[in-house]
Formats: sequence, C-alpha cells, structure tokens
Amino acid sequence: MKTKSAIITMLALFFLIGGTGCDRETPNENLQIKDFSYQGCKEIVTSFTKSAESEESIEYRAIGDGFLRIKHVNAVFNCCPGTIKSDLSVEGNTITIVETETDPQCKCICDYDLEYTLGPLSSNTEYILIFCNNKGEYLRFTIKYKPSLEGKVIVKKFKG
Repeated sequence: MKTKSAIITMLALFFLIGGTGCDRETPNENLQIKDFSYQGCKEIVTSFTKSAESEESIEYRAIGDGFLRIKHVNAVFNCCPGTIKSDLSVEGNTITIVETETDPQCKCICDYDLEYTLGPLSSNTEYILIFCNNKGEYLRFTIKYKPSLEGKVIVKKFKG
C-alpha cells in the first residue's frame, strides 16, 4: 500500500512539475528594444506652453522579420537630460514602453526625436502598445502586426 501511494505521488509530482514546461514560454519573452537613439535638443524653451506648440506623435512601421521601427517625434525632456533611454515590459500581448531621462540638470525643456526598434512581434497578432514617461501613461493604442504595417498617432498633450 505504501509503495502504491509513493508511486502515485511521484507520478502526480512528475506531471505537475514536468508536464507544464512547454506552456511556460510565451513568444513575447524575447521582445526587446534595440538600436535606440535620440536627436535634439531642437529648441530650448523655459515654458511648457511654448513646447506644447509643436505636434508630438508616435510614428511606426514594420521593417521585416517581426520588427517595428518606432519614432517618437517631439518627445519633451529636460534640455540637459543626462541620459534618455527606453525600456519595456510585456504582459501577454500588452507591451509597455517607458521613455525616461536620468539626472536632468537644467530648468528648461526641449523637443527630442527618439527612434528605436521593437521586436520580434508575431505576424497577424494584435498588440496593445502603452507609452509612458516619468509622469505616467501618455498614449495607448492597438496594432495588428503585419509586414506592411505603418501609421502615426498624435499625442494629445492636454486632456480635454
């Protein structure tokens, strides 16, 4: 009786531990941001109102092999930002991109153009893209990745 119980327990543990191994991996675990670069400061301003006059947008286009080229036009950061960087987190098909600056030094702001590549994404799959900065989420939209994908989304600076 003890041997039978031990065998049943071992089989149950085998299926619980070993049987779920293939289901743990998701295709999104390999998503990454690469080729990050930025250009600016376009014009130093000391007033957020002046910076708000320029249109801010996210432009995106598929560049092959499941990668998406993203350009954040007129992203507002400190005119002495230290470093500007972009990180991501993934939960299911929701991709959160966080653009931040480290060690801002001055009391002025500038518009920058940020560019980076996101991927690999799966073809014919819908993704929710969430864009955040130091102040939180500023844009959210859905894409369906395909090789011909391209678009532009305007960032609304003032909610109204």
